[in-house]
Amino acid sequence: MGYGVMAWAVDLDRVRAEIGSGDTTLAQRYGASFTERHPAVQALIDDVTGDRTAITLSEVARHMIMGEPYDERIGFAYGYFLEHLCDLQGTFLDNPRWMPVPVDWCQRVDEALAGAGLLADGFSTFNLVFGGSPVPLPRIDGFPGIGYQEYGSLEEPARLLAGAGAADIAEEFQDAAYDVFQWLSEAHQSRRSVVAFFH
Repeated sequence: MGYGVMAWAVDLDRVRAEIGSGDTTLAQRYGASFTERHPAVQALIDDVTGDRTAITLSEVARHMIMGEPYDERIGFAYGYFLEHLCDLQGTFLDNPRWMPVPVDWCQRVDEALAGAGLLADGFSTFNLVFGGSPVPLPRIDGFPGIGYQEYGSLEEPARLLAGAGAADIAEEFQDAAYDVFQWLSEAHQSRRSVVAFFH
């Protein structure tokens, strides 16, 4: 299946308000859904800790929602929980040219777009996908890659990316740029941000 980029249009104010909110009902609800939908993440936790009972996905959810201390060994699990929140709260953005892709795909797309003058100041697809989490998380070694573009900074990058179809760059990069243009435009129109994950 390979690696890929999964992106959502998300109300980041809502996400940030829920993380650390101390809402026990939310913690229980998210813990149950995270456990149900992501058994592979539990297997990764078990591999890292060497103990199937060391920490559960429900506890990962509780740590984040209740504002409890994080287990620094499993930063990836908190990253995947953030993705789970985005999936529950946001709108998945179509990614046909971003799944599957090689690990260096963002750099290759950015080089093509930069050469054509199609990247707005301060914007790159690399930062959108790998620029860091919109909420504080423990260090993540490996996957998932996380990045975001905040509402209010989407219009100019989208405007430039809209010109990729007429640019003198390979069609694969034109198509990839069109997907990102669609992501930014949809989020901007709905007054939301884009949060992206790579794994």
